[in-house]
Amino acid sequence: MQHLSLEPGALEVSDLAGMRRFFETTLGLRVLVASDTGVTLELGGGENTQVLMLLASHTPTPPRTLNLEVDAASFPALRRRLEDCGHECGFVQSWEGDNSTSRQCAFRVVLCRMPEGHWLRLTAIDPARCASSTREAVSYTHLRAHETDSY
Repeated sequence: MQHLSLEPGALEVSDLAGMRRFFETTLGLRVLVASDTGVTLELGGGENTQVLMLLASHTPTPPRTLNLEVDAASFPALRRRLEDCGHECGFVQSWEGDNSTSRQCAFRVVLCRMPEGHWLRLTAIDPARCASSTREAVSYTHLRAHETDSY
């Protein structure tokens, strides 16, 4: 369903139970392994399973941004879950790229402040809104360029 994109593959957190609850309940991620010092969550399934590790930390860590790419069909439900997460998400903003005249550039993004001040950027490319009928993969760097207007 979803996979980690670039950064980071692990987050150090002060409230391991609270962050675990956020990822399990809000995003529906499955716990693969859990202990008092860490939790490993499954990002997607199949033969190329990737994981996110939450590591217990006794010292505060600077906020990090976790980038998750999801398929276009999964995006609306996950966006609603983030918008509905209440006090756990202190800030949620979503936006969409316009129907694109270039290939693979119609995107959807939700930015959410997670517990402990970390950020989640949920992103989906929407092939149905792209000009080309060719379905080629788009890189995360390409998407970030559109997001930041830095071509």
